[in-house]
Amino acid sequence: MLWKLLIYILLLFTAPAAWAQLEITSNGRQIEYPGARIQYAFSSGNDFSDSAFLKMKHWKVLSTGKIPISNSPHCVWLKIPIRTLLRYGDFNFIDINNPHINFLRCWIIKKDSIVKAFERSGDNVVFSARPLPTASFIYPINGQEYKDCDFVIATDKRYTKLDLPVNFYTETYYLYASQSKNLLFGLFLGITVFLFVFNFYLFVSMRQSMYLWYSIYILMIALYLGTSMGHLFMYFYPEYPFLNDIIRPAAFALSFIPQVNFFNTLMNLPEKMPRMYLFNKRLLVAFGVLFVLAVATSASGNYKIQGYWVHTNRVVYPLVLMVILVEGVYCLKKGVRYAGYSVISLLIVFVSSIIYVLQQNEILPRNDFTSSAVYWGLFFEGMVMAFALALRFKSYKDDSERLLKETQLQQENIFNETAIYQQKEMQRMSSLLHDTVGANLGFLRLETDNMPLTEEGRNKIAGAITKLGQEVRTMSHEFSPLVLQDKGLYLSIAEMVKLIINNGKIDLQFEWLGHKDRISVQYEIIIYRMVQEILQNLLKHSKASSGFLQVMVEQDLVSIYAEDNGVGLDQHKMSDGLGLKSLEDLVKLLKGNFSIDSAEDKGFSISIEFNQHNNENI
Repeated sequence: MLWKLLIYILLLFTAPAAWAQLEITSNGRQIEYPGARIQYAFSSGNDFSDSAFLKMKHWKVLSTGKIPISNSPHCVWLKIPIRTLLRYGDFNFIDINNPHINFLRCWIIKKDSIVKAFERSGDNVVFSARPLPTASFIYPINGQEYKDCDFVIATDKRYTKLDLPVNFYTETYYLYASQSKNLLFGLFLGITVFLFVFNFYLFVSMRQSMYLWYSIYILMIALYLGTSMGHLFMYFYPEYPFLNDIIRPAAFALSFIPQVNFFNTLMNLPEKMPRMYLFNKRLLVAFGVLFVLAVATSASGNYKIQGYWVHTNRVVYPLVLMVILVEGVYCLKKGVRYAGYSVISLLIVFVSSIIYVLQQNEILPRNDFTSSAVYWGLFFEGMVMAFALALRFKSYKDDSERLLKETQLQQENIFNETAIYQQKEMQRMSSLLHDTVGANLGFLRLETDNMPLTEEGRNKIAGAITKLGQEVRTMSHEFSPLVLQDKGLYLSIAEMVKLIINNGKIDLQFEWLGHKDRISVQYEIIIYRMVQEILQNLLKHSKASSGFLQVMVEQDLVSIYAEDNGVGLDQHKMSDGLGLKSLEDLVKLLKGNFSIDSAEDKGFSISIEFNQHNNENI
């Protein structure tokens, strides 16, 4: 593995010195350069006028397919004898299969006289200037008609790598080649569009950023494929050729940003590897600054600057990608989930890139696979990550179903706990009515039977009735659903506190923080019961002279805090019945936090926190 990476790094730094990828074929068969009498020449400018061509001198005989002009400030000219090509068979079309030559012009000449001149075309000229409306440059020429002539090509691809595949086709072979090429492009584009739509749908449905980042990554790849094969220029902006020099490199470079963010979210690096996640964020910022600088300086149209950034991107992008690969291997060793899929996908991209660079440097032969190795790499990388996302989605569904079952069980437990509490409350109210109201009414009846109807007797009866009414009013406030429906949670708790203060035994302060109207009815009952139990414990057991109660509702968080200066409580001797232990059980069902800080003769404090949304359907 290491030696492959070293070879790749070496090729990255030697790629700027690579020669032109010249390939001349006849119906798929490469011609033999020695004896073909093909000539080439250089020019410092791209004046491709007829007069400039006729003045061209210093033609050299081509004996090999390597021409040392890539990344140089020169334009290259080729002069191909048509009779030489006819040795390999007739032809009807000449295809210069590189849609990214900046400027291109062709002639048919005979003994230094122009027989036919074609319009100046190229990637930096409006699309309508092309000889045929195709992504590559197709010239309809019958070889037999010009067998004593030469075909001359002038190309401008200065400061960048020059690929110059010139194919001579019969009509039948041209149709076969174009159909194969379009089928391959359609396959890549179709799968890419499917992956984009599918992952964007998952993002909309699940609201997980991982799927959004992968959708953006796929979109960048689709843009790169479309511009790389010339179809975006042909269909979307045929009148704006300057966009070609922006969209293609920008789409390739920008794909790194969503790719790294997808890498971060897929393996949950913010939680699993926070330092690695922070490093990746800084890496993205540095890459983004470099990208903005490249776009800003390349917008001038200076080919030398554009060529510089192309070479920079060829080095920076793979090296940064290698850093992510090393991170993936490290995460795999640490047992981070889905790290294996990331490593496999990145290795696929590396291997395909190595094959492509080796083909560009003529170490590997040029064929349909090696010339499209990057596309195949992106294709298989997308398949691997799609499989990983499918597993992630299945795991998400399983976790969701398990969480749903746990939530339903939790809701049932809360229902049961609330029902038991309500039953005990009814029993307590029944006992209070019997023992307090019933007994007081019995005493009142005895007193009225034996009491003379004097002014003093009437006052005594009136006082007894008033006292009985106050006791009934106090008990009525403990039937929380009725009180809550009438006055709401805040006022109901405030009145409960007021009754305690009016009783004169405890100086109780009450504080409410946050929203007063964003609580569901179910939670109002639960909160009211919790506060009620805490205050009853304060009255019955604390022997305190002062206390403090705070209720806070912020967003979904509910917090209840109370303290007093009473005798305290041994935490191992909590009350029976609902009591504090039942309160703790209820808070656990709500997946909240419950804590008591108390000791004998050292006061008492209780804190309860839980989120409403955990059980919003109870």
